Amino acid sequence: MALRTLNEMLLNSRDKFRDRPAFKVKSVERFEEISFGEFYKKVEQFGTGILELGFKKGDHIGLISENRLEWIISDLAIIGIGAVDVPASGNSFASDIAFKLSHSDSIAAILEGEKVFTEFLKVSKELPNIKHIILLEPVKVFSEPGETPGWITAVPFRTNEKISKSFYDRICSTFSDSSIPLLISEEAKLFLGKYISEHGKELSDSLNLAGVAELKKKLWQKIYIVNNGNIDNLPPIFSFSQITDIGKKCLEKGDERFANITLKAFPDDLVTIIYTSGTTSDPKGVMLTHRNFMHNVNNVPISIGDLNERDRFLSVLPSWHIYERTVEYCAIGIGASTAYSKPFKQILLPDLLLEKPTLMCTVPRIWQSLYKGILHKVKSGGKLQQLLFFKSLDIAKKYKHAKRILEDTLPLFEGAQFSEQEIENAKETVKRLSFLFKVSNKLVFKKIRDMLGGEIKFAISGGGALPEDIDIFFDALDVLVLEGYGLTETSPVVAGRKQCNPVIFTVGEPILETSIKIVDKEIVDFEVPDGLPGIIFVKGDMVMKGYYKNEERTAEVMKDGWFNTEDLGKKTYNGKYLKIIGRIKDTIVLAGGENVEPQPLEDKLKESPYINIAIVVGQDKSRLGALIVPDFETLKEYAQEKHLNYRSNDDLLKNKEILSLFQQEQKRLISKENGFQPFEVVMGIALLVDEFSLEKGEMTESLKLKRFVIHEKYQEEIDRICK
Repeated sequence: MALRTLNEMLLNSRDKFRDRPAFKVKSVERFEEISFGEFYKKVEQFGTGILELGFKKGDHIGLISENRLEWIISDLAIIGIGAVDVPASGNSFASDIAFKLSHSDSIAAILEGEKVFTEFLKVSKELPNIKHIILLEPVKVFSEPGETPGWITAVPFRTNEKISKSFYDRICSTFSDSSIPLLISEEAKLFLGKYISEHGKELSDSLNLAGVAELKKKLWQKIYIVNNGNIDNLPPIFSFSQITDIGKKCLEKGDERFANITLKAFPDDLVTIIYTSGTTSDPKGVMLTHRNFMHNVNNVPISIGDLNERDRFLSVLPSWHIYERTVEYCAIGIGASTAYSKPFKQILLPDLLLEKPTLMCTVPRIWQSLYKGILHKVKSGGKLQQLLFFKSLDIAKKYKHAKRILEDTLPLFEGAQFSEQEIENAKETVKRLSFLFKVSNKLVFKKIRDMLGGEIKFAISGGGALPEDIDIFFDALDVLVLEGYGLTETSPVVAGRKQCNPVIFTVGEPILETSIKIVDKEIVDFEVPDGLPGIIFVKGDMVMKGYYKNEERTAEVMKDGWFNTEDLGKKTYNGKYLKIIGRIKDTIVLAGGENVEPQPLEDKLKESPYINIAIVVGQDKSRLGALIVPDFETLKEYAQEKHLNYRSNDDLLKNKEILSLFQQEQKRLISKENGFQPFEVVMGIALLVDEFSLEKGEMTESLKLKRFVIHEKYQEEIDRICK
């Protein structure tokens, strides 16, 4: 019988895999294991602790942190008591925290540490409903060591009765950066008052202030006083370990509340409200239930590949994102282990060698980074090394393409099968290149696979489209990347390539107990024939309960149990496999009435080694344009080869030869020969010196581009290049 709730899943895994490793946390140069039995105990302790604090079923609790063991413990403890968590990135800005905690009616906030606590402080007055704050790691407070509660790391404010260097530096920092608060104890406050009375003139002069009066006025506005373990005008603050200790003591006295409440959960109970990225509008709160998540937990492992308790997952994505979160649930469900890492090469690459994972869930950006890193390393080697690699790569691409024709893992959209001649040619190619591919695979490509730990069965790529050139490259290297598809509203997995039958350039088949149909863009009641593009509709138990406090928007996307993804896609001619084309809201309509999907164009442009990011624009214009952020590392190598002089990145982009280079790249990639329509190949370009960023509001927490913000910001450039 299939498990019905996340609580049942956790209890089942505790009993079935008690002594097996559930999670692994990096400690110095090794991963420390936490067994399933130990993990459940930690969840139970924290869950009992928040019950003792007064949390109850139905409460909404913010959980703002990156991926870490304490995240998944907090998450399952909150769900275990019947409450609802509201996750957000540990890199969230104040405005985002205020919106999500306020809109979700959260009554408490679990915050990762100093960075997010700083952002929370900026908007704490806007959140009167927050009654408790729990910190996963301590924050720095200038105080004496003996007077600090568990959520504080004491930083000395004096050295031999003189102001400490760290205290003085932090005071100066608060004036140079208005976002930095100053947390001090009562004793530090008295010391600071005395210091200003004696050295105020000297300090105000060094900070270029008008005088001591201005120093006092501005400084005390930035100061938060910690008094008896709390901060004035803020709700009570606790550390993660404090709550755990409270729960532990209750359990030692025979407290069984958590265990009893856990068993009373129902499949349709709400467990989380996850806010969407907001790439085209304000974020919407997606309500997901036990039933939604358990659809994925029960079906994804058996739909995708050979997953079992011996597998080792390496976690590099944020747990607050639905994709990583559900993967961690799946790992718990099958008894596999999850080791926490980060998606930065200086951390990820050593962790791959240390943990030797069998599975890794990724996003396209990771593969693009690896792709560029591999090519850069090859090109920085000797000419013989370069020749060997690129010759081997050419052989592998031809061999793999032919093999896919024979194994029927190359998608067809205009016919049911390959011609007899194509099959004969493929047989001849496989026969001719088989030995050479085996040699290349062993002598050249194995070294790259060893960089990934050497034991990966496959990696899953989601959260965005995997560019076709990246897909082909890693397929040639015999690194199996299974692209999947899903949305926050679908918990998230809808479809995925199978380990045993990975159809390249697609997101595979629908997972078990999931229905997908492609409907006409204008008449959504009409299902288009297989092979033709349209809007993707999905149906199944993974589809959300709805958007929180937004019945109107919920009604727009739900119809007779079908969810309108607003994504564009098409099925292969045989109706089995799905290919994603773009977003209906991203469609560009030119002045001449032509409809253009920007994603295929952008993916093609990013095949250029000189292009980091490309955004295709042109709504209501006479022609298309592209906003391009160059790959400056590669571009500077080109400038050096061409002996171009420049003073800065901005100066480099103004060079006529550089502009000509990008025009040539655009014409080479966006051409009729590559399958693009005449109105798509006429494209003006604008080179941007600054990358798009989260700080400037151009990207979402999940690093998706906010097109509407970028279009508005660069309207002048768009008008110029799309004339």
